[in-house]
Amino acid sequence: MKKETVIETFEEQKMSVAKYQLTSDLFAGKVFEDLEAAQELCRILMQNDRIILRSVRTQYVIQNLENHSVVLDIFAEEQQGNLIDIEIQMYREKAPFKRSRYYQSSIDMSILEKGKPYHTLPDVTIIYLTKEDFIGERKGFYNIDRKSGGQEVTMCLENGFHEKYYNLEYPVDDMRINELLHYFQHSEPFYKTENFPRIVERVSYLKTKKEGVALMCEITDRIRREGREEGRIIGKVEDILELLEELGKIPQWIAARIGQETDPEQLRKWHKCAAKASDMAEFEALFSRL
Repeated sequence: MKKETVIETFEEQKMSVAKYQLTSDLFAGKVFEDLEAAQELCRILMQNDRIILRSVRTQYVIQNLENHSVVLDIFAEEQQGNLIDIEIQMYREKAPFKRSRYYQSSIDMSILEKGKPYHTLPDVTIIYLTKEDFIGERKGFYNIDRKSGGQEVTMCLENGFHEKYYNLEYPVDDMRINELLHYFQHSEPFYKTENFPRIVERVSYLKTKKEGVALMCEITDRIRREGREEGRIIGKVEDILELLEELGKIPQWIAARIGQETDPEQLRKWHKCAAKASDMAEFEALFSRL
């Protein structure tokens, strides 16, 4: 059997990475973890070339121990402290506006320290990039202003929260934005542009350079492994709940606790208890002791 050479292996790896575009939050996360690339992105989508970023994080998790946690695709902080969250959503979801509302509230809760007055909250801009024009007005860009309207007066509500929605279905009036959004869909590593050269440089590094290609392959493999492990955990949770349904009505707190567990060993113990218990009361007693 012929053994593959290093060159052949590298070429195969490049082919596997070549399929990634910036519409993938995985690939975009690695491109825009670079501060200069993220700054180009923010300047173009915010239509403000004066923006200077202090920091950027990708796939940034805001943990909520009691309720729903969120993962922000690209979370940037400007020098003056204002925050920009860029979400890449290529699948159709039921309530994008409510997602935006929850993300904004999660950001506010994570940064306002106890005892600090509300006026210290920085401005937060959430930018959504979607595949389709889900708003339905046949436009490529929507800037949402919150206003109070009446017969006598209309005023902007200056609460420091801003929403911008871009989609890949329709063009916008700004040629730089059109070029950038086209590049999101066709992220060629040797593309030439004066509008976002650092973004292209990062794409080229991850798609053509040995270190960048190896990094993308490693991340892809890790995600596959984590996906398989997550599938096994979900399967075990479903097995436990199926056994409990035979014992009677499952208390909501027990169902919620089991659904949140990610430790395979703990799930194995609960599965064993569910198989042994003769009724829900017996399982609940065993469950409370584990």
